[in-house]
Amino acid sequence: MARIITITSGEDGVGKTSVSLNLSLSLASKGFKVCLFDADYGLSNVNIFTGIYPKKNLESVISGQFSLNDIIIKNYHGIDIIPGSSGVKRLPVLTPTQTHNLVNAFLILEDYDYFIIDTSCNMSSQVLSFCMASHEIILVVNCGSTSITNAYSLLKKLSKFQYDLPVKIVINKAGSGKIAKKAFDRLKEIVNKFLPVKIVPLGIVASDKNVQAAVISQTPFFMLFPDTIASKCIGSITLKLLNKADQIPAIPLELFWDKCMSFLKKHHRPKEKQASQKTGVKKKKEQDLDIKKALFHIESRLSILTKEVGGIKNSLKTYAAAPSIKSRDKASKPLKPVPAPVLEPVLEPVLEPVLEPVPEPVPAPMPIPQEISLDFESWIKKKYK
Repeated sequence: MARIITITSGEDGVGKTSVSLNLSLSLASKGFKVCLFDADYGLSNVNIFTGIYPKKNLESVISGQFSLNDIIIKNYHGIDIIPGSSGVKRLPVLTPTQTHNLVNAFLILEDYDYFIIDTSCNMSSQVLSFCMASHEIILVVNCGSTSITNAYSLLKKLSKFQYDLPVKIVINKAGSGKIAKKAFDRLKEIVNKFLPVKIVPLGIVASDKNVQAAVISQTPFFMLFPDTIASKCIGSITLKLLNKADQIPAIPLELFWDKCMSFLKKHHRPKEKQASQKTGVKKKKEQDLDIKKALFHIESRLSILTKEVGGIKNSLKTYAAAPSIKSRDKASKPLKPVPAPVLEPVLEPVLEPVLEPVPEPVPAPMPIPQEISLDFESWIKKKYK
């Protein structure tokens, strides 16, 4: 039995893992037994913040190679850490045997007061399954418009699946209390207007330069700088959670996993299928576009060829109707006069023969052009082969 809290966000970079890790440490400092489940299968930021890089993770438990106790990082500043990594990504496609291995692993796990889940920063079926199976969700948001929009999108998803418990909001990296309140009011306004889900403020984590210094040193700021402003903010959030401890029931971890797997079985869509559908649609669009381009090109060529054929026909008609240049010159030239006979002082006049004009060669007629065959089908095949 444990009080299960899922900590999530609508986008990367809002400080979700930092809040998860330092809040777990703060709860442990109050004497509670805490387990942090690193369920971020994209980039395991818990490893970056702690400097711990385990060789075994939840996938080793799912495959049956190791038990859950074999992979847990014990007593890190008072908390236990379960490295999820690639094992979380495989949750939607587990076989019945693998699901059985996972649930049974949590059956023999020791009891915790708090089980904190640090999810990936997206709206995948895995993240939604953790949220829907939890009695508490902490949504980490920044003051920027993009962060608020993405937080609203996640809340919209939860509303779609009829999540009916209040979602707690933590404004992280806040420049001031006034700025944080303004950001929360903006989110609350659009949520109340369009969604049935309710949100409540849990607290803020002020912008603090020591947080970045802690990340560089790979030590949580709650441990490295216990008196810094960010650590005090985490302490205030912890007290708010403890004040409402009686209102939130603890549930068995095996029941939590049963809810997760049921949700995934019902709502998960394989990425391979989605990818193939998108690829098919994209390919069809590309083919349609190629066909349109080809048809347009063919129409353009047909128009050009039609004009060229018309021009050839007109030229042939004009040439056939017009006489040749040399015939016109011959018709316009006068015949040469026949010279008169020259009388010689002889007894009998001798007449010189009359010189006949030499006929000029008549140009051969131009050959009649053969009919032009326009085989467009062959031309298209050759063009787009």
